[in-house]
Amino acid sequence: MNLLHRIALSLALAWALPSSYTSALQTPIVNETPKTLDQTSPLTMQGDIASQLVDGVDRFLINKLEQSISQRSNGWPKPGGSRLYTEATESLREDLMRRIGMKDHRIASSKFSIDAPNMAQNWVSKVEEYTTYQIRWPIFDGVEAEGLLVYPNKSPVEFMAVMIPDADQSPEQVVKESVAISLIAAKGGCVVVPSVIQRHREARRGRAHLTDQEYLYRSAFALGRHILGYQVLESLGAVDILRSMFPGKSVIVAGWGEGGWIAIHTAAVDRRIDAAIVSGHFGPRESVWMEPIHRNVHGLLTSFGDAQLGALIAPRHLVIDSLVGPKVNIPGDGGAPGKLDGPTEADAKRESETAQSVLKEWGLSDRVHFVPPQSQVLLHEPSCLSWNVALDALRLGQLNCDAGPKSASPVAPATKTQTWIEDSSTTSVQRRMRTLQKWDRYNQRLLETVASERDDYWKKVNTSKPDDFAKSVEPYREAFRNEVIGAWDDKFLPPNPKTKLAYEKGNWIGYEVVLDVFPDVIAYGALLLPRDLKANEKRPVVVFQHGLEGRPKDAIEGDHQAYHDVASQLAEKGYIVFAPQNLYIFQDRFRTLQRKSNPLGKTLFSTMVSQHQQIVNWLATLPYVDEKHIAFYGLSYGGKSAMRIPALVPQYSLSICSADFNDWVWKNASTQSNYSYVWTGEYEIFEFDLGPKFNYAEMATLIAPRPFMVERGHFDGVAPDERVGLEFAKVQRLYSARLGLQERCRIEWFNGPHTINGKGTFQFLKEHLGR
Repeated sequence: MNLLHRIALSLALAWALPSSYTSALQTPIVNETPKTLDQTSPLTMQGDIASQLVDGVDRFLINKLEQSISQRSNGWPKPGGSRLYTEATESLREDLMRRIGMKDHRIASSKFSIDAPNMAQNWVSKVEEYTTYQIRWPIFDGVEAEGLLVYPNKSPVEFMAVMIPDADQSPEQVVKESVAISLIAAKGGCVVVPSVIQRHREARRGRAHLTDQEYLYRSAFALGRHILGYQVLESLGAVDILRSMFPGKSVIVAGWGEGGWIAIHTAAVDRRIDAAIVSGHFGPRESVWMEPIHRNVHGLLTSFGDAQLGALIAPRHLVIDSLVGPKVNIPGDGGAPGKLDGPTEADAKRESETAQSVLKEWGLSDRVHFVPPQSQVLLHEPSCLSWNVALDALRLGQLNCDAGPKSASPVAPATKTQTWIEDSSTTSVQRRMRTLQKWDRYNQRLLETVASERDDYWKKVNTSKPDDFAKSVEPYREAFRNEVIGAWDDKFLPPNPKTKLAYEKGNWIGYEVVLDVFPDVIAYGALLLPRDLKANEKRPVVVFQHGLEGRPKDAIEGDHQAYHDVASQLAEKGYIVFAPQNLYIFQDRFRTLQRKSNPLGKTLFSTMVSQHQQIVNWLATLPYVDEKHIAFYGLSYGGKSAMRIPALVPQYSLSICSADFNDWVWKNASTQSNYSYVWTGEYEIFEFDLGPKFNYAEMATLIAPRPFMVERGHFDGVAPDERVGLEFAKVQRLYSARLGLQERCRIEWFNGPHTINGKGTFQFLKEHLGR
């Protein structure tokens, strides 16, 4: 090539490439594509950047969990003025009730139900100290709690107790094997032992292996309820009746293991309970993401660790029985992995000291009592000593611990002559099934009515004028941002863009891009630039978001069966394309990020929204980007992103949801449909309290009046056409009938599976991006 030809080629390159490229050309005879974009640093990260992205977010979240310890203690009410402690903490109590899903009023009742009409003839077990009865009591219409009532034979009732089992114990086991119950009855204690939701684990519909707890948790969580709240309500229903039967007598709530978890929340939310014994549970909760997933309470750690829950019980008494709790190891197999091991005595001691320090300024630190383990014997119930500490605090005397057996035993003490009418193992299995079925039916009834609850929530939207609509919808956007998705209030770092040439194709070239977002958090993706960009020209951008376990390259090359090189196709048409790497990759690694986010009141999308905000902020600074025309297009999990991210990132000028749009609340909460996520391995998918506030039509309302489109294959297994069409009809009504913007809303049905079709959507982009 002679010099004249080389100069002509360099001039042609300068005309064809954007200014960021041309400034990178050092001499007029260089004919190679720049290795980095102008005003960016070279990208030198080695290895799998997607893996490093997930690791960085993990570090960010672990740090946030650690920071929550001081934040919640510092935020505790301080003494001042004439406020009593109970008044100062009332708003915290209400917040706790909301977080554990106590939204529904239980039925008031003054008596327990016994199957036989004559209570005296329906005893299940009769020994010298007490008689045991099978009992039921109402919670909601169609929902009854079940358990056993232990009634003292010789002494008048002096106090009442609700003794909550661990999730691997039946009420019969507790009564048969208890060290303390005979002594409590001899002292005049009347005890209710409720049935709790079990850890029984099996393949549900032959698919994901779930415990009863996780199975019920999934539906309830999406509907703004929680199995913790359900079990607290059962315990409080028993308290209602005990207080009615024996007015003026003290009430103690006690539990070991799972029962301790339920007991501390029960006492924290209801001031009528005089004392709580928490055994085999009390300790730090910053690792709650490792516990069985039903322990996940959205936003709990923003205000409450176990120390703060214990402090909320004051000025009543809390006894922390530092016995070791149950050892539990739940494998995945489609459900969420989880384990329980501890707490250690040291952990329980430190957390109890934190509770005492929280109460110290109020002069109430003496209301928290720490009981060290008294022997090496493994007890499966609160120890006799912990009962004595509680009774002494209430001035009810002491149990004669020396008179009872020295350790728990699977065989009833020899002093008892028991006659169990029914085989207890059969009874407990039947009760477990009834417990599972009653709460499942309750969840499904909520699902049937949640649409009207949602309609009532949205009644303040005003569609009479565009300005009125925008103003009226803003509070809903903030509720979605803060209450459902969760927003980080951290300040963005400078993006510090780093780039590396990754693709050289006929009509476009592509760069890997890494941006800083927060400490340890990056955004990463591929930027595709058409070669025919002219100097001073601004082009629209399409941000294409891949699906579950995807990568940017899947949408760029290789003709992946779901993507069909859609990013390349768009670049060929002259669009600038950015294909971000999202967090949902590496299976349990990313799902753990959701579990670490939830206790902080956040979700995966809290971080992904922040990443996308930084991406569009950076894109808008590029001289060849038309910042007013940046579109979002996502498939599958990227379609989930298309419903949430543009709703909260206003720089996205339109959104296309491909292969995901459906009746999302139904898909999360239904146990009647095979399409439901209740049966699958996506245990991170559930968003707390979403159902009463936001389905996909409401998320589209947050995108409006910007253009919105759905791409839907008839054979897509996400949901049946009928469900998709019904939910989309609500969106169509908003755009067409209420806002008069029918041209901005569209659905394309095509004969195909879970895949990009790329016909109607490409036309939609052309219409609304001006290319």
